[in-house]
Amino acid sequence: MFQGKRWEFVRAKIEANIASNNFAPGDKLPNDIELARLYGVNRHTVRYAIRALEQKGILRVEQGRGTFVVENTTPYLLSAGTRLTDNLVAHGRLARRSILSSETIAANERLAKHLHLKVGDDVLLMTTLSFQDEIPIVIAHSYFPAERVPGLLDEFSGVNSISKALKRVGVAAYSQQWVQINARMPTEAEARLLGMSMAQPVFIKENLDCANGTPIKFGENVLCASRISFFIDFKKMQKGTARS
Repeated sequence: MFQGKRWEFVRAKIEANIASNNFAPGDKLPNDIELARLYGVNRHTVRYAIRALEQKGILRVEQGRGTFVVENTTPYLLSAGTRLTDNLVAHGRLARRSILSSETIAANERLAKHLHLKVGDDVLLMTTLSFQDEIPIVIAHSYFPAERVPGLLDEFSGVNSISKALKRVGVAAYSQQWVQINARMPTEAEARLLGMSMAQPVFIKENLDCANGTPIKFGENVLCASRISFFIDFKKMQKGTARS
Protein backbone atom coordinates (compact mmCIF):
# COMPACT_ATOMS: atom_id res chain seq x y z
CA MET A 1 0.00 0.00 0.00
CA PHE A 2 1.23 3.49 -0.87
CA GLN A 3 2.50 5.38 2.17
CA GLY A 4 1.92 9.10 1.81
CA LYS A 5 -0.64 11.71 0.88
CA ARG A 6 -3.25 10.84 -1.73
CA TRP A 7 -2.08 13.54 -4.15
CA GLU A 8 1.45 12.12 -3.94
CA PHE A 9 0.01 8.73 -4.91
CA VAL A 10 -1.63 10.29 -7.98
CA ARG A 11 1.57 12.16 -8.84
CA ALA A 12 3.59 8.93 -8.61
CA LYS A 13 1.10 7.10 -10.83
CA ILE A 14 1.19 9.78 -13.50
CA GLU A 15 5.01 9.89 -13.38
CA ALA A 16 5.11 6.10 -13.75
CA ASN A 17 2.83 6.27 -16.79
CA ILE A 18 5.09 8.90 -18.34
CA ALA A 19 8.22 6.86 -17.57
CA SER A 20 6.68 3.77 -19.20
CA ASN A 21 5.61 5.89 -22.21
CA ASN A 22 1.92 5.23 -21.59
CA PHE A 23 1.77 9.01 -21.60
CA ALA A 24 4.27 10.07 -24.26
CA PRO A 25 5.71 13.58 -24.76
CA GLY A 26 2.98 15.78 -26.21
CA ASP A 27 0.16 13.43 -25.19
CA LYS A 28 -2.98 14.88 -23.67
CA LEU A 29 -3.89 13.37 -20.30
CA PRO A 30 -7.42 12.22 -19.47
CA ASN A 31 -9.47 14.97 -17.84
CA ASP A 32 -9.73 15.47 -14.07
CA ILE A 33 -12.89 13.40 -13.73
CA GLU A 34 -11.42 10.45 -15.63
CA LEU A 35 -8.17 10.56 -13.64
CA ALA A 36 -10.09 10.81 -10.37
CA ARG A 37 -12.13 7.75 -11.30
CA LEU A 38 -9.00 5.88 -12.47
CA TYR A 39 -7.09 6.48 -9.24
CA GLY A 40 -10.03 6.39 -6.82
CA VAL A 41 -9.63 9.95 -5.56
CA ASN A 42 -11.51 13.24 -5.87
CA ARG A 43 -10.88 15.90 -8.51
CA HIS A 44 -9.24 18.25 -6.00
CA THR A 45 -6.59 15.62 -5.30
CA VAL A 46 -5.96 15.14 -9.03
CA ARG A 47 -5.60 18.88 -9.58
CA TYR A 48 -3.11 19.14 -6.70
CA ALA A 49 -0.99 16.37 -8.24
CA ILE A 50 -1.14 17.96 -11.68
CA ARG A 51 -0.13 21.33 -10.24
CA ALA A 52 2.90 19.71 -8.60
CA LEU A 53 3.94 18.04 -11.86
CA GLU A 54 3.40 21.29 -13.74
CA GLN A 55 5.74 23.09 -11.34
CA LYS A 56 8.35 20.36 -11.94
CA GLY A 57 8.09 20.98 -15.69
CA ILE A 58 6.69 17.51 -16.42
CA LEU A 59 3.19 18.60 -17.42
CA ARG A 60 1.82 21.74 -19.03
CA VAL A 61 -1.73 22.97 -18.62
CA GLU A 62 -3.37 24.87 -21.48
CA GLN A 63 -6.52 26.76 -20.58
CA GLY A 64 -9.43 25.43 -22.58
CA ARG A 65 -7.41 22.56 -24.07
CA GLY A 66 -6.31 20.31 -21.23
CA THR A 67 -3.17 18.90 -19.63
CA PHE A 68 -0.25 17.63 -21.72
CA VAL A 69 3.04 15.84 -21.14
CA VAL A 70 5.87 18.28 -21.77
CA GLU A 71 7.65 17.60 -25.05
CA ASN A 72 11.34 16.84 -25.37
CA THR A 73 13.33 20.05 -25.63
CA THR A 74 14.62 21.26 -28.98
CA PRO A 75 18.36 22.05 -29.08
CA TYR A 76 18.88 25.65 -30.20
CA LEU A 77 22.35 26.12 -31.68
CA LEU A 78 23.69 29.58 -30.93
CA SER A 79 25.85 30.80 -33.79
CA ALA A 80 26.26 33.85 -35.99
CA GLY A 81 24.13 32.45 -38.80
CA THR A 82 21.74 29.86 -37.39
CA ARG A 83 18.06 30.81 -37.00
CA LEU A 84 15.39 29.21 -34.86
CA THR A 85 13.56 27.85 -37.90
CA ASP A 86 16.81 26.24 -39.10
CA ASN A 87 17.13 24.46 -35.75
CA LEU A 88 13.58 23.11 -35.85
CA VAL A 89 13.88 21.87 -39.43
CA ALA A 90 17.29 20.31 -38.70
CA HIS A 91 15.75 18.26 -35.89
CA GLY A 92 12.81 17.13 -37.97
CA ARG A 93 10.35 19.48 -36.28
CA LEU A 94 7.74 21.09 -38.51
CA ALA A 95 8.20 24.85 -38.21
CA ARG A 96 5.81 27.66 -39.06
CA ARG A 97 5.38 31.28 -38.05
CA SER A 98 2.34 33.55 -37.88
CA ILE A 99 2.26 37.34 -37.65
CA LEU A 100 0.56 38.57 -34.49
CA SER A 101 0.97 42.27 -35.24
CA SER A 102 3.01 44.78 -37.20
CA GLU A 103 3.33 48.52 -36.80
CA THR A 104 5.66 51.44 -37.35
CA ILE A 105 6.88 52.98 -34.11
CA ALA A 106 9.27 55.78 -33.17
CA ALA A 107 12.70 54.65 -32.02
CA ASN A 108 13.30 55.21 -28.33
CA GLU A 109 16.80 55.64 -26.90
CA ARG A 110 17.32 51.88 -26.54
CA LEU A 111 16.31 51.06 -30.12
CA ALA A 112 18.20 54.06 -31.48
CA LYS A 113 21.36 52.83 -29.76
CA HIS A 114 21.07 49.25 -31.03
CA LEU A 115 20.01 50.12 -34.59
CA HIS A 116 22.25 53.19 -35.02
CA LEU A 117 19.30 55.50 -35.49
CA LYS A 118 18.17 58.83 -34.14
CA VAL A 119 15.53 58.91 -31.43
CA GLY A 120 12.20 59.29 -33.21
CA ASP A 121 13.25 57.54 -36.45
CA ASP A 122 10.75 55.08 -37.91
CA VAL A 123 11.13 51.45 -36.81
CA LEU A 124 9.09 48.54 -38.14
CA LEU A 125 8.01 46.30 -35.25
CA MET A 126 6.89 42.83 -36.28
CA THR A 127 5.62 40.41 -33.61
CA THR A 128 5.35 36.77 -34.61
CA LEU A 129 4.56 33.43 -32.99
CA SER A 130 6.58 30.39 -34.07
CA PHE A 131 5.47 26.78 -33.71
CA GLN A 132 7.18 23.38 -33.61
CA ASP A 133 4.84 20.56 -34.57
CA GLU A 134 1.93 23.00 -33.99
CA ILE A 135 3.12 23.72 -30.43
CA PRO A 136 3.90 27.42 -29.76
CA ILE A 137 7.54 27.86 -28.81
CA VAL A 138 8.62 31.49 -29.23
CA ILE A 139 7.13 34.97 -29.40
CA ALA A 140 9.48 37.13 -31.46
CA HIS A 141 9.52 40.91 -31.36
CA SER A 142 11.63 42.04 -34.34
CA TYR A 143 12.63 45.67 -34.78
CA PHE A 144 13.83 46.86 -38.22
CA PRO A 145 15.08 50.32 -39.25
CA ALA A 146 12.27 51.20 -41.66
CA GLU A 147 14.37 53.08 -44.21
CA ARG A 148 16.75 50.11 -44.63
CA VAL A 149 14.05 47.50 -45.31
CA PRO A 150 11.31 49.12 -47.46
CA GLY A 151 8.49 46.71 -48.30
CA LEU A 152 9.66 44.06 -45.80
CA LEU A 153 6.23 43.30 -44.37
CA ASP A 154 4.70 42.64 -47.79
CA GLU A 155 7.56 40.32 -48.70
CA PHE A 156 7.33 38.44 -45.37
CA SER A 157 3.63 37.75 -45.88
CA GLY A 158 4.50 35.95 -49.11
CA VAL A 159 7.32 33.72 -47.83
CA ASN A 160 6.76 33.48 -44.02
CA SER A 161 10.53 33.79 -43.50
CA ILE A 162 12.41 36.85 -42.27
CA SER A 163 15.67 35.86 -43.98
CA LYS A 164 13.91 35.32 -47.34
CA ALA A 165 11.94 38.54 -46.96
CA LEU A 166 15.13 40.47 -46.19
CA LYS A 167 16.78 38.99 -49.26
CA ARG A 168 13.88 40.21 -51.39
CA VAL A 169 14.34 43.78 -50.15
CA GLY A 170 18.05 43.74 -50.83
CA VAL A 171 19.62 42.29 -47.67
CA ALA A 172 21.24 39.18 -49.09
CA ALA A 173 23.28 38.19 -46.04
CA TYR A 174 23.35 39.12 -42.39
CA SER A 175 24.57 37.59 -39.14
CA GLN A 176 24.14 37.87 -35.39
CA GLN A 177 26.64 40.20 -33.78
CA TRP A 178 25.74 39.38 -30.21
CA VAL A 179 23.21 37.45 -28.14
CA GLN A 180 22.09 38.01 -24.57
CA ILE A 181 19.89 35.51 -22.70
CA ASN A 182 18.03 36.09 -19.44
CA ALA A 183 15.17 34.34 -17.67
CA ARG A 184 12.01 35.54 -15.98
CA MET A 185 8.43 34.49 -15.37
CA PRO A 186 5.99 35.05 -18.25
CA THR A 187 3.27 37.66 -18.33
CA GLU A 188 -0.31 36.46 -18.53
CA ALA A 189 -0.44 37.32 -22.25
CA GLU A 190 2.85 35.49 -22.97
CA ALA A 191 1.71 32.39 -21.08
CA ARG A 192 -1.54 32.36 -23.03
CA LEU A 193 0.17 32.68 -26.42
CA LEU A 194 2.75 30.01 -25.58
CA GLY A 195 0.19 27.66 -24.03
CA MET A 196 2.22 27.36 -20.84
CA SER A 197 1.83 27.83 -17.11
CA MET A 198 2.64 31.14 -15.47
CA ALA A 199 4.51 29.07 -12.89
CA GLN A 200 7.14 28.10 -15.48
CA PRO A 201 9.91 30.47 -16.64
CA VAL A 202 10.65 31.84 -20.08
CA PHE A 203 13.97 32.69 -21.69
CA ILE A 204 14.40 36.23 -23.02
CA LYS A 205 16.82 36.18 -25.93
CA GLU A 206 17.98 39.51 -27.29
CA ASN A 207 20.18 39.72 -30.36
CA LEU A 208 21.44 42.18 -32.94
CA ASP A 209 21.71 41.24 -36.62
CA CYS A 210 23.94 43.21 -38.99
CA ALA A 211 24.57 43.25 -42.72
CA ASN A 212 28.08 44.43 -43.63
CA GLY A 213 28.39 46.04 -40.22
CA THR A 214 25.07 47.90 -40.45
CA PRO A 215 22.35 46.98 -37.94
CA ILE A 216 19.40 45.47 -39.76
CA LYS A 217 17.35 43.88 -36.94
CA PHE A 218 17.15 43.96 -33.17
CA GLY A 219 15.32 40.94 -31.78
CA GLU A 220 13.67 40.34 -28.45
CA ASN A 221 12.36 36.79 -28.23
CA VAL A 222 10.31 35.12 -25.49
CA LEU A 223 10.89 31.35 -25.46
CA CYS A 224 9.18 28.67 -23.39
CA ALA A 225 12.11 27.44 -21.27
CA SER A 226 10.86 23.87 -20.96
CA ARG A 227 10.82 23.44 -24.76
CA ILE A 228 14.26 24.84 -25.62
CA SER A 229 17.82 23.96 -24.68
CA PHE A 230 20.55 26.30 -25.87
CA PHE A 231 23.59 24.66 -27.47
CA ILE A 232 26.99 26.17 -28.24
CA ASP A 233 29.50 24.30 -30.41
CA PHE A 234 32.90 25.69 -29.39
CA LYS A 235 34.70 23.63 -32.04
CA LYS A 236 32.79 25.44 -34.78
CA MET A 237 33.43 28.76 -33.07
CA GLN A 238 37.17 28.02 -32.89
CA LYS A 239 37.26 27.06 -36.57
CA GLY A 240 35.49 30.29 -37.44
CA THR A 241 37.96 32.29 -35.37
CA ALA A 242 40.90 30.51 -37.02
CA ARG A 243 39.58 31.39 -40.50
CA SER A 244 38.95 35.06 -39.71
